[in-house]
Parts: sequence; C-alpha cells; structure tokens
Amino acid sequence: MIPSSDTKTILGVDPCEEICELIQIILVRIGYHVLTATNAADAMLLAHDTPKIDLLLSDIEIPDMRGDHLAAEITTLHPSASVIFATDWFHPIEATVPFTLLRKPFTIEQLRAAVHRALLKHPASAEMAHAA
Repeated sequence: MIPSSDTKTILGVDPCEEICELIQIILVRIGYHVLTATNAADAMLLAHDTPKIDLLLSDIEIPDMRGDHLAAEITTLHPSASVIFATDWFHPIEATVPFTLLRKPFTIEQLRAAVHRALLKHPASAEMAHAA
C-alpha cells in the first residue's frame, strides 16, 4: 500500500519481530503508514528507500547498533523525523536528537499518545511517557 501524501510514515525498530508486528498493527489501525525492522541494517535500508520518515520508534538495544546511534543516522537522512525510544532500558540515554521515552511495557493508549505527541511537537525536548 502506498501512503497518501498526508499519511505520516513511522519506522519501528525492535529486535523482537512480534513487537514489531504489534506496533505495526496498532499504528496502521489508527491511520499511520508503518515500516518495521528488527535490526539497524534493515532499518537503514528502509530509511534510504523511503522518501520521508516522520517518526522513528526504536528500542535502545537492537542488533548491530544502539538505538540512539541509529536515531542519529536516521535523522541525518530525515531531518524532520521525530524520535521515540520504546525501551525497558533504565540507563541514561545520551542521544544527539530530541526524543520521547516510552517505557516498556506500555499500553496501546500510551503508544498512541506518545506517537501523537511526538508527531505534533517535533523538534521537542526529551520528555517521558511513563507507564503507570
């Protein structure tokens, strides 16, 4: 399916294929075009082949590159892309791009709200979408 020009494109990156599938199902149902990858190499291929990525939704711990380093690469290719790190990683994240942090496990509503906010306010300072 080719997204319309006003449909936001999200690149989801998580080492777990099932999480990628769930993110894709949830976000497609609310109107986004979603691409997924389970490693940085595949994510970079998608980023190179996609005309515009509006949001990178990435775990920090992914094969072959940390998520914060991947975010720096993706936002070099797509400077207007927002970034959400969806992770259970509790170490400080020192990203070179503004980001939103979504703690795993998260609910469908927390995912939807974090994506909506990130797309509305790019560029933004880092904020926390915390699971209750």
